[in-house]
Amino acid sequence: MNEGQVGVAVRRDSPWWRSPAWADSDRDLRDVRSSGISYDPRPLAGIVPGGLYLLYGPRRVGKTVSVKRAIEELLATGIDPLQIARVSVDGWQSNRLGTLYEYVVRVLTSSIGNKHRYWFIDEITASTGEWWSVVKNLRDNTAFGDDCIVLTGSSNAGLDEAIKAFAGRRGTAVYPDRTLLPMDFGDFCTSVGADLPQIDGLRADELLSRRAEATWLDLARYTDDLVAAWQAYLEVGGYPNAVADWRRSNRVEVSTTQALWDVVRGEALTTAMNEAVLGAVLGGISSRLTSLVNQARFAEDTGVTRGTLSTRIDALIGAFLAWSCPRATSSGAPDYARQRKLYFLDPLVAQLPHLIYGHESPDITRLNEQQLGVALLAWNERVQPGSIRSAQWVTHHRGTKGSEIDFAGICADSRQRSTPIEAKYVSDAWRQDALSIANSTLRHGIVATRDILEVSDANAVWAVPASFVAYALSSYSKATLNSRSREPAVPVVG
Repeated sequence: MNEGQVGVAVRRDSPWWRSPAWADSDRDLRDVRSSGISYDPRPLAGIVPGGLYLLYGPRRVGKTVSVKRAIEELLATGIDPLQIARVSVDGWQSNRLGTLYEYVVRVLTSSIGNKHRYWFIDEITASTGEWWSVVKNLRDNTAFGDDCIVLTGSSNAGLDEAIKAFAGRRGTAVYPDRTLLPMDFGDFCTSVGADLPQIDGLRADELLSRRAEATWLDLARYTDDLVAAWQAYLEVGGYPNAVADWRRSNRVEVSTTQALWDVVRGEALTTAMNEAVLGAVLGGISSRLTSLVNQARFAEDTGVTRGTLSTRIDALIGAFLAWSCPRATSSGAPDYARQRKLYFLDPLVAQLPHLIYGHESPDITRLNEQQLGVALLAWNERVQPGSIRSAQWVTHHRGTKGSEIDFAGICADSRQRSTPIEAKYVSDAWRQDALSIANSTLRHGIVATRDILEVSDANAVWAVPASFVAYALSSYSKATLNSRSREPAVPVVG
């Protein structure tokens, strides 16, 4: 790619250089305006000159829209349009990043001189080569080091190396790692217009606290609304296009499903694996949701080698489409030597084997467990940006007598145990599961039911609807984190 081609790309992706009304005709922003849902996660709020930010998450969750909204906000403050450059570098050789910087500064925006620039470089993890080394050298040796840099990516590949390379080079950035995942349950409720109260939210380690008890009792009046919204969420998921489809017609359009399938196969297919085998891999994960994964048997059932299967699963995890839930040690830390569980990050991805290949649809009880785990993942990411990239914080617990508790991890910020949760999507018969928790070494926790609420200081285990738990976790915002002191994470039950 020569200077001319670089110039074509950056001029194409920076239309505000030519037209103040660029946003009116921008396809992505136009689609958002016509979607019928109000969803603006603002993952790039508060970016400043000198900061180096990484924004990552799966494709089709709205990273490009978030970038363009951030650019709209910068322009609204009076920043010269030539100070802002955006370009997608999907498929570029990483050494072309140096050409991009030099050509934009020397030729395309030379009229603004030494003013700070804002660089939005999309899909950098899809470029080839050690892109982090190029960015590091530019930060060290040019005015790029004083500019605001936003790098977006849809893969975990290279992020560990990048974070190491960028040490001491991220300027005054607050929360330099930003993540955009499919919308959580709270955002889903807002987007579909559910009539629910605003709450302060709960930490993952205070779900049995006095404040939690008050929260659960306050939400009890909204049980029917929360249960209905949760069941819709387990069907639709959190991809904005899917939610917009459902808001308009109570179904997800085939075009939306197909677009998501294109993303999955683009991330996971290789010359060694055809679509039918990929469908079997996805179907195998879907059928194993909530179960320990025997990888040798999984590979045999799929008809591939263990190495091929492991590589494809890692690719799905690296693309933020699936996640791994390891077994916990006695302290709650992950034990990677034991069998793990595999989940998807969104219900619609879990349903792709059914929707595309006609495989058996995953049971709602399994999707319920999956999304409770995702709610914990998202909560940890909210309080400790970057935690989503490691299978460390959300684990499952297995007792000496074979009893299992679905989620019993550690909070990424405080390193305290999170409240143990057993997913039991029922309207009755939850006490046996409560007894399993009470008799375990963990001794206390929550059974996440369909619609049963029972909280009492006399019981070591409470029954709380899964929708309550997900809603409370998703409502715990950074504002909450920074504005109030945390109640000690000590259960009130005895």
